[in-house]
Amino acid sequence: MLKEFAWKAFENTGDITTYMFFKEIEEKAKAVRETEIARDEVASTHH
Repeated sequence: MLKEFAWKAFENTGDITTYMFFKEIEEKAKAVRETEIARDEVASTHH
């Protein structure tokens, strides 16, 4: 939701700071997904 808000704000303003905020949110979300995948893989090998 925050990612979509940041993107819309960037679309409406063209502000580079808003775009950088959008990219930061995107990268953090990617890191969380990768961590969850790794955790799930480790958990499945220990059962």
